[in-house]
Amino acid sequence: MKDYLNAQSKTNEIIVNNALTNDELNRFSKADYRWADSRNKPFQKRTVKKGEIYQFEFGKNYFPEMSYEHRGLVIGVKQKLLYVLPIFSYDSSKHTDVYHPVDHPNSKSDMFLLKSSDFSFISHDSVLKLNDLRTVSINRILYAQNGRIDPSSDTYKKIEELALLKYFPSFYHTYEQNRETIKSLNEQLNILTNEKNALEEESNKLRAEIASLNSQQDSPQDN
Repeated sequence: MKDYLNAQSKTNEIIVNNALTNDELNRFSKADYRWADSRNKPFQKRTVKKGEIYQFEFGKNYFPEMSYEHRGLVIGVKQKLLYVLPIFSYDSSKHTDVYHPVDHPNSKSDMFLLKSSDFSFISHDSVLKLNDLRTVSINRILYAQNGRIDPSSDTYKKIEELALLKYFPSFYHTYEQNRETIKSLNEQLNILTNEKNALEEESNKLRAEIASLNSQQDSPQDN
């Protein structure tokens, strides 16, 4: 306990000297309380699926990692661990380069713009942080957001594709090469299959003609 009190005293001194804003101090305190209150609680009994959006407590982390309370898109579920991409408010003055499949399709940004005009469940434009995939406990969920991104939709598929590209560029490059090779081979197979079918059809016609000629030769001749 003595060590804890000494460490806490030093922490308070650092906080005061660094002049945290009231907003960050409030988030800092909430993160501490939620961790202390929830760390030994049983796992939440809820079914979480890909594409769903929740409010998470990401806790205290180093910059530029996501910290404190934010929304997050679930892109994977492994028992009680969730794989989450953080979502936060879009600020055009700060986020000058963002990816959007229509407005900015050529951007290489780590930010995926979610426009409120495209998604009814967000009240203002937001960004998805593609390069900050978080592995979090199900107990970090504070509450469910109204809305989801359908995993079968083009938007969700693009999000997964870009996240894969950010984290595993070499693997993604190999994967894309293999996919193009498979596509090319399938096209060649289709051409060869069509040629084979055409040859079989021609062969069947020739067989029929030969059979007809043989039949004519075998039939009795009129005197």
